[in-house]
Amino acid sequence: MEKTLNNSKSTLIDFSNTAIDIKIKLSSLWIVFMMLYIYTDFYKLFVPGSIQEMLSGLKDGLVVTQVYLLITAIVTIIPAFMIFLSLSLKTKINRWMNIILGAIHLLIGVVNLIGANWGFYIFYGVSLIMIAILIIVYAWKWPRNVKAL
Repeated sequence: MEKTLNNSKSTLIDFSNTAIDIKIKLSSLWIVFMMLYIYTDFYKLFVPGSIQEMLSGLKDGLVVTQVYLLITAIVTIIPAFMIFLSLSLKTKINRWMNIILGAIHLLIGVVNLIGANWGFYIFYGVSLIMIAILIIVYAWKWPRNVKAL
């Protein structure tokens, strides 16, 4: 507690920490996750040869096709959808979607780090993995209502 003086009266001010609903926590983590995705891809453009590789129709040595871009779009749009879905879905499906999609993005993050040699990419990759783990843990530990029999 913090003691302050106000108009010659002693007043105690207690700063409270309001509990945050699990849905807001998960939605916020998906926002952070999406932003880190965007930042990672943006800074990756500054890696020498990256833009030339894109212009040649390659991405990390793979030929860029419509299927490749569609899969990339599906994977990267999940965090954007989960921002809203984490707030709006019913509890049981919400919990499992966060666990499953968090685990998928955790695996993607680990695979993306294989062979990474740029410090910024490793930093962002580890950060994305940590956020995915937090999503899984928060969803796994979703608060339960205990009902008396």
